[in-house]
Amino acid sequence: MVSPVIFLGAVFAVRYFAPEAKGSGIPQVLQAIHLGEKDFRSNIHLSKFVSIKTACVKVLSTTLGILGGASVGREGPTVQIAASLFAWTARQTSRWVPKLDFQSYLVAGGAAGVAAAFNTPLAGIAFALEEIGETKFPKFKESVMLSVIISGIAAQALAGNYLYFGHPVLERLPARIIFDALSIGVLGGLAGGFFAWILSRPSLAILPKHWVKRAVFCGVVCAGINLLTSSDTAGSGYEVTRRMMDSTNGTLPSFFFAEKFVTTVLSYLSGMAGGIFSPCLSIGAGLGIAVSQIAHIGSLKICALIGMVAFFSGVVQAPLTAVIIVTEMTDKHILIIPLLIAAYLSQAIARRIMPISLYRHLAFYTFAEDSSKIALPKEAEIEHG
Repeated sequence: MVSPVIFLGAVFAVRYFAPEAKGSGIPQVLQAIHLGEKDFRSNIHLSKFVSIKTACVKVLSTTLGILGGASVGREGPTVQIAASLFAWTARQTSRWVPKLDFQSYLVAGGAAGVAAAFNTPLAGIAFALEEIGETKFPKFKESVMLSVIISGIAAQALAGNYLYFGHPVLERLPARIIFDALSIGVLGGLAGGFFAWILSRPSLAILPKHWVKRAVFCGVVCAGINLLTSSDTAGSGYEVTRRMMDSTNGTLPSFFFAEKFVTTVLSYLSGMAGGIFSPCLSIGAGLGIAVSQIAHIGSLKICALIGMVAFFSGVVQAPLTAVIIVTEMTDKHILIIPLLIAAYLSQAIARRIMPISLYRHLAFYTFAEDSSKIALPKEAEIEHG
């Protein structure tokens, strides 16, 4: 099997050329924004988190991971890559504008990355509000909105005005849809919180400690699961989820949720670059469909969309982003109320498991462990207790 070898190559590229390219990329952007409060150009850690070199390694490792069958997405990496390009632009501009606000460039770059990756401009703004520029957004409004508009225009010019998950045809909304939203919201919060808890504490996964053995082990397990699922669990999950959404009576395999959950965890913990944004949406769709099939409730597609929002909110703890991104990707605004209920319920439950969101935990604890010079922001200290 070549998958373990490709996994090893993806991890090797990160480990030896740009350790800051590891994983999703969003935590690195959060740390860079925090460090950007002072002199952007003189901060060596900041330049590593959002440098052109890091962006190039990010592209290489993520591409290798996807080719090797890893359950990773391109959306998180796109955020770091976009922020790196914006950071480079800021460095060049600072020659003529000494008092340039570098943080605004990073926040705008991260928002533009989300908007371009999913073709969801409003979700880009929402993600900047909830996660990227959480406490500093008021002074970033104009630059974020301008970057998202430009990103949306560029994405549509290159790829057309598409919907990320197609045009799912939904049956009439069932009378018990609020109950369905509550049920899936609870399960999404529990599953999403547990997912984030595992990724924030790699030692709990009981994987080989040496990076080579760990990469090969993760590659072998993922390759085995991909073989059993006809590669449905490989990649971001976009193809299989869109196929289900576009079909008349489509569904997902019975154990897709569990299988995708495991391959995504192993792919991330292997040490390669790759995002969890899209895989989480795919896992959520599998969760919603599994609940619908087991409990015989609701429409499969409606439950899948609610599951996407619930699981994503449980992992990232950004419910507004989850609702907007799913409604923009599918154009199903009629579901806005049940989606909001599921999203905020899921976030509330997930916080019992993970008091601080996964991205912020990785940004201010995992990456901070690699350098004693990286300090926690006050709000992270408070959240972590």
